[in-house]
Amino acid sequence: VTLTVRRQWVGINDGPSTQALSSHYLFEFQRLGVGGYLFNDKFGAMSRTGIQACGSYHLPIESIESKLAIGLAFKAFQFKFDQTSFKPIDDVDPVLTYGTISKFVPDADLGLYFYHPKFYVGFSATQLIEFNIDFGDSTVDKNAIIRHYYVNAGYKYALNEDIEIEPSFLVKGTSETPWQFDFNIKGTYKKSYWLGISYRSSKDIIALLGVKYKKYYLGYAFDYSLSTLRNYSSGSHEFMIGININEGKNKGSKLL
Repeated sequence: VTLTVRRQWVGINDGPSTQALSSHYLFEFQRLGVGGYLFNDKFGAMSRTGIQACGSYHLPIESIESKLAIGLAFKAFQFKFDQTSFKPIDDVDPVLTYGTISKFVPDADLGLYFYHPKFYVGFSATQLIEFNIDFGDSTVDKNAIIRHYYVNAGYKYALNEDIEIEPSFLVKGTSETPWQFDFNIKGTYKKSYWLGISYRSSKDIIALLGVKYKKYYLGYAFDYSLSTLRNYSSGSHEFMIGININEGKNKGSKLL
């Protein structure tokens, strides 16, 4: 079970903020994984509060000591667009109602994850339905929630019995926006302490660190922009706290 709190662009009023509570469990003999996700996401006048239910099947590929996981998630959230405090340039903008628009939105995500004790590759697509949100004026085009795509991969290299180095990358984007690249490297000591750094193509640098003690783990990440955004924001902060409730002798070594 993991609680995550993220505050972006500190110093900018109404910057993005996210709170999320997630959990997952693997039924090893049935090769089935299940999970749940509660989230609240706010950016300026827009916010989303919802729930997600996930399931996955893990197919062993014994010839190369690997597994292929296929996951599907269904979610629903309440989308709100609060215009009560708006000060628009154009007072007669037809899309503005100067009230609060609230819509129920269903959605789904899909993912594939190939993993081995030393490396992994994943692909996922989120917001598959691309639900259209009607802002209440039939003369204005509806606003579709755009599908997002992600590709990630990483490799774990053991320097010795205690230290592991894990380089990885993440590619993410949509059909409507430029694609973004994250390049990461993380070091782990005795599977209980980790330290890492990332560079994002949007000119951000990220430092992360964490510790695991028995069944509990704690993580922190700090983002700092190298673009002109740094003139207005002192950075972004993310905190994570979790517990492996049913951790046994051979569980809990996977760092999130």
